[in-house]
Amino acid sequence: MRRLCVTLLALAIAALAVAPAGAGKRHRHKPAGVKGVVLNSTCPGACAEPPPPPPPEPVYTGAVTITVQRVSDGPQVASQAISDGHFKIRLQRGLYDVSSVPPNPEPQPQPCPPGEACPLDGAQGAAIVQPCLQGETKRVQVRRHRFAHVELHVANVCIV
Repeated sequence: MRRLCVTLLALAIAALAVAPAGAGKRHRHKPAGVKGVVLNSTCPGACAEPPPPPPPEPVYTGAVTITVQRVSDGPQVASQAISDGHFKIRLQRGLYDVSSVPPNPEPQPQPCPPGEACPLDGAQGAAIVQPCLQGETKRVQVRRHRFAHVELHVANVCIV
């Protein structure tokens, strides 16, 4: 009986000693990627030259898509549509181009292609048809187990 108790006790101790060693082999990986904010860098009226000291830029609160492309071979690896100006995208470590892409306006029937001078209806002169919202691209290094912080901008380039 005593021998049986000693054997059971030895097996129990061995099981406890092996369990933490096996649990230590499991790797819990912290995620990595990019997170950040899209800011509205549009002038609140006509832009002045020279520009006044910039106030803190507000967060952009419109539809925008964050796209991520791997620098080494160029394919898009992630895309996320946001409307509150904040984003977080999980990625593997590496070098990426992260872009804020505002939506293009709905195409209107135009007498000429975008970017070319077009006659205005009932007015003298011409106008250039182009999308007004312009995004930004930044190159970001994502490191293992870390989120890289990115600050992107969207501006209305039609306000001068």
